[in-house]
Amino acid sequence: MPLVDSKAMLIYAMENKFAVGAFNANNMEVAQAIIEAAEEERAPVIVQISQGAIKYAGENCLFAIVKSFAEKAEVPVVCHLDHGVDIATVIKALRAGFTSLMFDGSSMPFEENIKITKSLVEIAHAAGVPMEAEIGKVPDAAKGPLSHEEIKKYMTTPEEGKEFFEKTGVDSLAIAVGSAHRMKVQSASLDIERIMNIHEKVKAPLVLHGASGVLDDSIIKAIKAGITKINFATELNKAYTEAVKKKLSEDPELVDVRKYGEAARENVKKVVKEKIRLLGSNNKAEDVLSYISGKKYFKDTGINKMPIVE
Repeated sequence: MPLVDSKAMLIYAMENKFAVGAFNANNMEVAQAIIEAAEEERAPVIVQISQGAIKYAGENCLFAIVKSFAEKAEVPVVCHLDHGVDIATVIKALRAGFTSLMFDGSSMPFEENIKITKSLVEIAHAAGVPMEAEIGKVPDAAKGPLSHEEIKKYMTTPEEGKEFFEKTGVDSLAIAVGSAHRMKVQSASLDIERIMNIHEKVKAPLVLHGASGVLDDSIIKAIKAGITKINFATELNKAYTEAVKKKLSEDPELVDVRKYGEAARENVKKVVKEKIRLLGSNNKAEDVLSYISGKKYFKDTGINKMPIVE
């Protein structure tokens, strides 16, 4: 089926207390694994293309890959820009056809983040595309060990969340509540009370970044507290790399990239299926599709075939 946008999908998940998995893809095999896993689990899914992935392979190439697999799928698939940290990247993704966008101005002063995010929300909505943004700061574990005090220092406050949401009009909001990017081991616990307090003030889907390093039990509690979209990247990269290493160690003379690419794809698919079941989005595809077809959050302006938010 055609790609869908993330607006109604995430609202349905929020109202029904499950989360949609958002999985980063850097190449064809990973994108294929994500969508095949969603098909087998009958789950709605978000395939994410990061700014780094765009630098690596180009927005048009990666979008075309996701679009081609989505059109053959029977579950709703979103193609989402993950962590667009500059205006040019957001616009490039919009022009390429992405059906969901993120602008990450979390490194900016609060008021500047609001100003730029609001302007990009207006542009995205004029083209029929929902926008995610981020406040607080999800730290990067790859830069060195993180103390609890350092992680807590960057966490989102309920007051910031409310002000940012009301002033920008974003469709979903990524918050910092204890996770970290590029963690290779699941060891992080989330601030569940903080999530609940933000959810009370922000009446929109909340997003968790850096979930690869979060303990499963903490993820389950976070969903109950109000998290609706959960991002995974590092675990997929680990699964891909481990499968390639194993295949080449078993057959050092192997030169056919399809052989180890297939092994990597299957290992990534296994991880994605596990995460889909953890988030409770398995067997939700038909319900989401029914909800999407009955909701008109957008209208057609003629700019493209997607509807536009009022």
